[in-house]
Amino acid sequence: MGNKISEWLNKLKNVKHLQIIACVAVMFTVLLVYFSCASCSDNATTTSLIDGDTASTDYCTNMRAQVEKIVSQISGVGSASVVINWDRSSVQTTFGGGATENPKAVGALIVCDGGNNTKVKLDVIYAVSTLLDLSIEKIMVYPKSK
Repeated sequence: MGNKISEWLNKLKNVKHLQIIACVAVMFTVLLVYFSCASCSDNATTTSLIDGDTASTDYCTNMRAQVEKIVSQISGVGSASVVINWDRSSVQTTFGGGATENPKAVGALIVCDGGNNTKVKLDVIYAVSTLLDLSIEKIMVYPKSK
């Protein structure tokens, strides 16, 4: 057995351009692994959007309702309507092979009764910034039309 391995290694040493062949083999393996993982990620995204979309939508809807409720309780706000823009592209693969979608807020628009008051605007902006972990320039507050 040891003799056959030695013969095989000697034959391998005599092959011209062995480094090029080895490099091509390694690159082929890397590409094969990359594309197989990429297709797994695509399947996970599709599964997540079909099976997990309800959970994601529930999260987004619940968070919007909570923000709307809290903002309405701020002094001077009155009634408020909230729209939150979500980035749903952050799909994460879990250990078991499943996928979880963790939407991240990327912007918010609030229309409220006290939206024309500068102090109320700032209070709302800072509250929403804290709740959604958003920078203040991504939050807009407008007064309700009468």
